[in-house]
Amino acid sequence: MREYVDSPMDDASSRVVGGTPVTRHQRVLCQLVADVLGVSGVGIGDGFVALGGDSIIAMQLVGRARKAGLRITVGDVLTRRDMEALAQTATPLDQEPAPVADNGVGSVVTTPIMHWFRERGGAVDTYNQFAVLRTPSGLTEPRLVSMVQALLDHHDILRLRLSVPGDGADWSLETLRAGAVDAASAVRRIDVAGRPEQDWAGLVRQESDAARDRLRPGEGNVLQAVWFDAGPDRRGLLALVVHHLAVDSLSWRILAADLASAWQAVEQGAAITLDPVPTSFRRWSHILAEQAHTQAAIAELPGWLDRSRPGSGRFGDPVRVPGKDVESRDRSFTESLPTEFTEALLTTVPSLFNAGINDVLLAGLALALGDWHRGRGTAGDGTALLHLEGHGREEALAEVDLSRTVGWFTSLFPIRLDLGEPDRTDAHAVGAEVGNAVKRVKEQVRGVPDKGVRYGLLRYLNPETGELLEKAAQPEFVFNYLGRFEASDDADWSVVAEYGTGLDDTGSGMPMAHSIEVNAATVDRADGPVLRATWTWADSVVSEADTRELADGWFRMLRALVAHAREPGAGGLTPSDLTLSSLSQHEIEEIESDLRAF
Repeated sequence: MREYVDSPMDDASSRVVGGTPVTRHQRVLCQLVADVLGVSGVGIGDGFVALGGDSIIAMQLVGRARKAGLRITVGDVLTRRDMEALAQTATPLDQEPAPVADNGVGSVVTTPIMHWFRERGGAVDTYNQFAVLRTPSGLTEPRLVSMVQALLDHHDILRLRLSVPGDGADWSLETLRAGAVDAASAVRRIDVAGRPEQDWAGLVRQESDAARDRLRPGEGNVLQAVWFDAGPDRRGLLALVVHHLAVDSLSWRILAADLASAWQAVEQGAAITLDPVPTSFRRWSHILAEQAHTQAAIAELPGWLDRSRPGSGRFGDPVRVPGKDVESRDRSFTESLPTEFTEALLTTVPSLFNAGINDVLLAGLALALGDWHRGRGTAGDGTALLHLEGHGREEALAEVDLSRTVGWFTSLFPIRLDLGEPDRTDAHAVGAEVGNAVKRVKEQVRGVPDKGVRYGLLRYLNPETGELLEKAAQPEFVFNYLGRFEASDDADWSVVAEYGTGLDDTGSGMPMAHSIEVNAATVDRADGPVLRATWTWADSVVSEADTRELADGWFRMLRALVAHAREPGAGGLTPSDLTLSSLSQHEIEEIESDLRAF
């Protein structure tokens, strides 16, 4: 982390010339945005989203800004038009009140996503996420054990113990005291010295599976680490396998950064000191339980029931039978969208529509689903009912800093996408209809209160509302965008993309929760970003051919959006962008058309 030094020009009234940052806040934030997005020359007129930022990277930015002495919020990062406006919202941390004491050891409330997992049934112990990181030359097993011990002692959730009653009662979870889990028992060394790296893949998969089978959450064992030691002068790999109860997509970024920090200390012969964790997962779980009964949460119930009404496009005949289909690597495939399209999807297209990357990806998906269902006569009322996953670390529930907290925060909520009656000929010809799809989907996504974080509270933590939501229509399709991951073989402790980017792995016997599941992520390579999507399907409902047809249709629609973005007049605002939100979409477009005439 760079150091930022105050200068005589750091007065709040300092004037800005051109795009060059002048005040300290501007300089700090421009440099941090450049760091997290891997770009150069960020100026005060640049926007975070327009540069390719998303909500998960925004969380990282909030954490790095805090380390640099500034407080910003994820909401400000995603909504402020440029770095100048973002800098105006930043406040020095020394002006904040002292944080409330937070003891992360003790009982943890079963969170909504944990309840969802419990409902699925099947094997509990092996449900995990894993990532493979590049390790530096010079690493030794004792050094690695000390680093893993630092992770275990610093992040309470990595010492989680789960009790599963035999009578079907609620789970009981607790975090053990620091030092209760011995890293030496969690680290395995595999000798790959003398073996070419191209031969490692099978071994990495085999040993990761074995590590998965050693997880014992009932004994407080939720982390296993397998080091593939290539010798003192070669870089190796580290497979980290963590029970999903203790980790999510953003957590991997925290853990990788902490390992890099720990390694720096070890190399220098210094004690390992990791950055503080302002809010424990335990505290967050108790906040969720309290929020489930508030008026703000209960007021959302009618909207959730409306979104979950029956009638949307259906997947297959007969309907999926819960528990009949189980997770299997044999029923999944991964497709990649080339850089030439991904780059524009991350930057140009969202910027034109003042939208987020999720809006763009979902618009393409809604278009593809419409075609897919119409071709099968399963379109129903023409809408698509999806489960949408979010990172769940929403500030709307409490003003706490979760940017350094490891754990499973994922939110899962229904969303109904309705494109009306699109002109399919125009859409395939890259006409304005694909742009209209982005606008409609963007408004429907923004219509979900606070990114859906209260749905799970009502569904699982409030018995009265939960009974109603349980009886509502349940989506058979789930979409999850995991954000951007940097893939650089030159960087130690970076994720090696070819092994995946923190995707779920269940082991055998885990029932599928949906008919089709899509997990997408952007991998930043040296030659540019690539969108990778992994599709999984329940073969009692849909076939591989059907799933591949839908996947191809999605990418085709995304390419059509990129082509449309190059057309004159593409993009535009929607009602939620304006203070005068009483204007209709048609009225807004008429105003924009008149302005373009000048």
